Amino acid sequence: MARRAAACAALAAIVALAGVAQAAIHFPNVPFPFSDKEKHSVLAINHAIVGQGHLLSTNAAGVENKMQGGFQLLTRTAMPGTPGDVLDVNGKPVMKFGPNNTRGSTPDSSVNPDAQSLIPRKGDPNRADLFVHFESPLPASLYHLELAVAGDGSLSIIKSSPVDFSAWGGVWTPCAGSLSPWGSHLGSEEYEPDARAFYASSSPASRVRDFARYWGLYPGDFNSSADYMTAVRKVMSPYMYGFVTETMYDTARKAPVVKKWYTLGRVAVEMALVMPDQKTVYITDDGANVGFFMFKADKAADLTKGRLYAAKFNQTSPDNGGSFDITWVELGRVDQDAIAAVVRNVTFADIFDTAAPAAGACPAGYKAVKHSYGEECLQLKEGKEMWAAALETRRYAAYLGATTEWTKWEGITYDSKRRKLYTAITEMLQGTQEEPTRFGGLDHIRIPANPCGCVYTLDTDASHTATRMYALTCGSGTLGLVAGAVVNNTCHIERISNPDNVMYVGGGIDVLFIAEDSDNGHENNVMWQYDLRSGDMHRVLSAPVGAEVTGTGWFTLPNGASYLFSNLQHPYGGYPAAVINAPEATGLGGYIGYFGPFKMGRGEALGLQAIPTPSDAASKHSVTASKKAVQGTWVPSTYHVIGRSGQEAEAGVVLGRNLDATGHPVASYDDQLRVNTSKEQISNSPDFSSITSVCDKTFYTTQFEYDNPASMYIQSVEQDADGVMSAAAAEEGSEDVVASYVDWSSWGGLLTPCAGSLSPWATRIGSEEYEPDARAFAEATSVESIGAGATPATFTYDGSNALKMGRLYGLYYGNGSLAQFKELVKPYLYGYITETKIQYDLSSVPQKHYLLGRVATELALVMPDKRTVYITDDGANVGFYKFIADTPGDLSCGSLYALKVTQTDAANGGQFRVDWIWLAHGTQDKLMTAASDLTFADIFETAAPLAPTAAAAAGTCPAGFKPTNGGGRSCECLKVKAGMEMYAAFFETRRYAGILGATTEFSKWEGITYDPHRNKLYTSISDVREGMEDFGNRGANSSKWDGCTNNDVRLKYNRCGCVYALDLDGTFNAYHMAGLVCGTPTSSGLGWVSGNRCHMDRIASPDNVAYMPEHDTLIIGEDTSEHQNDVIWSYDLTTQALTRIFTTPYGSETTSPYWYGDVNGHAYITATVQHPYGESDSSKANETGNYGLQGTWGVVGPFPVYGTGATNGGATTAAASVHYLGRRALGGSAAMASMGDYDDMTPAEACAGEESYVVQLQVSYERSAMGRPVDVERLDAYVCARIDNVLAQLSGGIEASDATRVATTCAYPRAGMPTPGLLAAASWAMPEGDQAGAAEGPAVIAHVQFADRATAKAFCAAVMDAAGDFQAAVADLMNTLSEPHADGRPAAAAFTSFLVEASSPKRMARTDAYVPPGGKIF
Repeated sequence: MARRAAACAALAAIVALAGVAQAAIHFPNVPFPFSDKEKHSVLAINHAIVGQGHLLSTNAAGVENKMQGGFQLLTRTAMPGTPGDVLDVNGKPVMKFGPNNTRGSTPDSSVNPDAQSLIPRKGDPNRADLFVHFESPLPASLYHLELAVAGDGSLSIIKSSPVDFSAWGGVWTPCAGSLSPWGSHLGSEEYEPDARAFYASSSPASRVRDFARYWGLYPGDFNSSADYMTAVRKVMSPYMYGFVTETMYDTARKAPVVKKWYTLGRVAVEMALVMPDQKTVYITDDGANVGFFMFKADKAADLTKGRLYAAKFNQTSPDNGGSFDITWVELGRVDQDAIAAVVRNVTFADIFDTAAPAAGACPAGYKAVKHSYGEECLQLKEGKEMWAAALETRRYAAYLGATTEWTKWEGITYDSKRRKLYTAITEMLQGTQEEPTRFGGLDHIRIPANPCGCVYTLDTDASHTATRMYALTCGSGTLGLVAGAVVNNTCHIERISNPDNVMYVGGGIDVLFIAEDSDNGHENNVMWQYDLRSGDMHRVLSAPVGAEVTGTGWFTLPNGASYLFSNLQHPYGGYPAAVINAPEATGLGGYIGYFGPFKMGRGEALGLQAIPTPSDAASKHSVTASKKAVQGTWVPSTYHVIGRSGQEAEAGVVLGRNLDATGHPVASYDDQLRVNTSKEQISNSPDFSSITSVCDKTFYTTQFEYDNPASMYIQSVEQDADGVMSAAAAEEGSEDVVASYVDWSSWGGLLTPCAGSLSPWATRIGSEEYEPDARAFAEATSVESIGAGATPATFTYDGSNALKMGRLYGLYYGNGSLAQFKELVKPYLYGYITETKIQYDLSSVPQKHYLLGRVATELALVMPDKRTVYITDDGANVGFYKFIADTPGDLSCGSLYALKVTQTDAANGGQFRVDWIWLAHGTQDKLMTAASDLTFADIFETAAPLAPTAAAAAGTCPAGFKPTNGGGRSCECLKVKAGMEMYAAFFETRRYAGILGATTEFSKWEGITYDPHRNKLYTSISDVREGMEDFGNRGANSSKWDGCTNNDVRLKYNRCGCVYALDLDGTFNAYHMAGLVCGTPTSSGLGWVSGNRCHMDRIASPDNVAYMPEHDTLIIGEDTSEHQNDVIWSYDLTTQALTRIFTTPYGSETTSPYWYGDVNGHAYITATVQHPYGESDSSKANETGNYGLQGTWGVVGPFPVYGTGATNGGATTAAASVHYLGRRALGGSAAMASMGDYDDMTPAEACAGEESYVVQLQVSYERSAMGRPVDVERLDAYVCARIDNVLAQLSGGIEASDATRVATTCAYPRAGMPTPGLLAAASWAMPEGDQAGAAEGPAVIAHVQFADRATAKAFCAAVMDAAGDFQAAVADLMNTLSEPHADGRPAAAAFTSFLVEASSPKRMARTDAYVPPGGKIF
């Protein structure tokens, strides 16, 4: 070949990948979509927290008590040596009742720890005091736990003892509580005794009967109930109970001191909360038909005198729990000393006169009231206003017209940032519903019934007075109801159920913790973390069945250690003995414990890892808690749409539009392959979407999986100051291009592109899934034979796709002959890994890599050595492949291998020893012509399998033939023809692997990603079925899939699939494979939701996977019909926690969930919604509120970038994200020194301000066509791609991980449309002008940029050296392409000469250097 000389230039652009250290990322859990609105929508996270991760694990006591996760157990209760003993007034044990309520002989104890306060010990930093309520049985108790505070902040009990309330008549049903601003514990006395009944009845109420044991009184020890009540009334008064209590540790007395606050009113006190002014106190009232109360003290921090108020609600809306304006009814002044003087002696009759209601009304002079003790006619006695206000607070409130219609008003907490209160109301029943004939006429609350309750927000004014109330979040009793182990959940499993305690944590945390007290709304009560900035909510703790979550509180000690406390009371309460005594049972004692300690920095957020719904025996019976906490930066991260199918992003550029070889739209087919010439084909199936960055521009490229010929589009995207990404909009009058089509027609079109990855040199690696069956083409006797069915309705997926490829050349099913299809659609042109370099001007350099094998390529992953490539194979009975390039970054020459496994275990998806079978070594140059010339019959001889005598013998072949069974094509007996081994390896990779003994039994092998920290691959297999079973077919016996195989894989059928981990050695060779996480099939019971066949909180049919090296997290996307709505999961590789972060609408697939750790200073997860309503639920597309049929692509984010210096539990790494797109700095020390300080600049700004030295280079060549014009065009396209790669190699672009430093233009004639177009009558399909391209000779033209002139000049000399590497490579390429291939068949073209020309280095802005030449420059 003649070489012609000219002049030259050079560049060394280096991707400056800083060492990326691990941080941690917290994702909230997106709820499982239950409602129709949710199922029609994209659900995504609304925030994330990025920073330092803390692994949470329970202590020794927790392990002993079978606790899961990171909850620290201080103590169980009601066990020997633990708090909870019930004592009488003399400090002696209270006995349980004996027969007939006599005094028994067994000491009573409590399993019901409730609220607590952690208070630092004054003067002793190593001590703290924990005051814990024990709610029942009565007489109740409050325990003082003296705690030791270790140097690391961990807590342990020194001793525990009951707090002495004897001076106050004991303590009655202490429930919730709070910490006062002055550092004391404010407690409560719930369900106050009814004073009217106490004095009127000779039979004791149950609580009175229980409490009287405090005084040593047991009703069975008396002759009659009347005698018993007489004795009771001598020692106790109902007005001694039902108040707010206060406890603090007196260091002088070395003991706690207590008080009851009569001034705050007497109701079923759930809790009291003192506001920051230290004067305003809110009191919540638990029970049926209760109210809400406020106290205003005369002096700050002095509750002895003030005014008491009751709330009156004016409903403004009944929706979503209702909205209300609040006014306050003054009950009057109250005085602690004045009430204390009478509290033991006053009776109900001293305060009110009563009368019996008649015909629903009261006698004259009496007021009709309704409250927790029923309907009454009352008349206040003169001068008894203070007594009524303090001692009969609820009755008096109703008497004065305040609202007493609420049901179970529970916890309350204050958000000083927003000046709001949050409060829980357990259920909306009874008085909260509309009562047109309510006794007394007051019917303030008229909202729909909701047995699951709400948490409300109350706005407060400058005086801390509540003015308005509305729901923050509510449970639902109509949706999300799933089965339990014993009791089915009657409230939505992903929403609150019967909220009880609430705790707001301010500062940067800004979270509301919500604890539940639910009988069977949720079988397992939980604690929720509710993010107030975003509305995201997820579980962080679940209690054993029958237990209530209580005592939720956030406390910080002077040493800076903070704790999230929670207690669990009465495990197994109400459950039968069979459950209590189950093997998994964890005992009846209550739990006292905490999360922490946490040392929070100023403004830091805290996220506790989400836990799933308890859905197995272990989690049903145990305390299950978060295993990880992340503290750091809170970021508003959610889904931002970049584009949807059918959008016109640029004049004439319609995203998703399928085009033919002339660049015009193809006509659409219906599901029976009937052509509709009046409708163009636009794909709703976006798949792999990549983000690439070139200098100051960023591009979002999306490939559309089907229909075929498939399409790929590039969009320019922008990032605002916060990193929010959006599509760049075309500006009127501007010449800037914002979107373009990637033209694959020179390569024969693009078939079914599925998943992908980014190469280490910053190009886009794609795929062609479900390769056409070349045997079907070779043996076809009709067009239908290619489709592998008698009619379009029975065509196989890959057969149908192959026929659709004819549209690239105007050939349509029903309008083309078999000969035409065989001539134009060459099966060996499809089924490969693709590569696309996206360039600065939105042009591209596409190519297909024949050498990586031809299978149903899902994707390829190039390893950091830039030589090893793993290729996954999607479909039935498929394999797994490895390619090793001879030269890093050059995929045109190397060896291909196929996986061979030896199963060593069948549990959890199995374990396997991995070996590799060498298939062949080759160069793509030798395959280019052969790909369109060879047929299946040129490579193989075939024979029919022998009839099996038993299932295990299925697949025996005649002598000389070898069995294989791959790709769903059943048992085949094949013999490779002499000299055709290389072509068999690269064109019939799966078949050839099978006959060489490789394992081709896997099912739908999907995504793959690399973990540099552990040196592992993670890869997904959508479902464990067919060939992966032991002579099975989805659980049934069958030889169809294991016949003609080695039966290497013998697993149990699992329709939900698995993600696997593969261990690698130092050369990136995989040697072991094991299940990492698998889905769980369900058809009923725990974890099952109607419409789903896989567990709601576990993976189903995993597809794409992506490792986040900065955060040690695996992203898992689904492609499933087993979950009605597909999910993207976050999988924490340390804690093994799965968190749902994204769901798609009905019938759609989640595709392309990939991680980009640094895109100009921000991180993102790409997420794509493919074919809404396409795979299922098509009828839903017609419903109101539907998502629309158009596919969607976008990003979840932005997230902060974490680089050098970030840590995660001490684990650091120098490995960057596989998808790192940071600043590309010019190489060379002088250039680096000249760059200046870019610390305050974005990568885009830095690049835009730099200059480089550019060599303009052109390789012109001559060739004579010897084959089809389309094949010559394909060779031209390959020459351009190969020269582009060689330039990237020689200029240092591959080594520097930036192939875009070479900006290339491919100039060659186009073959155009080889057949008359079917669509000549379609106006939108008319060609414009000569589509065959320029008649001048082909050339490859490039800008190659360098950091300095000397390097550029050296490059110029190298490429112009006739004996140098560059010209030698070009000569070898063209010589090889000209050589005959198999059996001496001629090449498609003979290359006769080439000319290399190059300019002297020119200094230019990098924004110009990255632009490919506009045409020939010499």
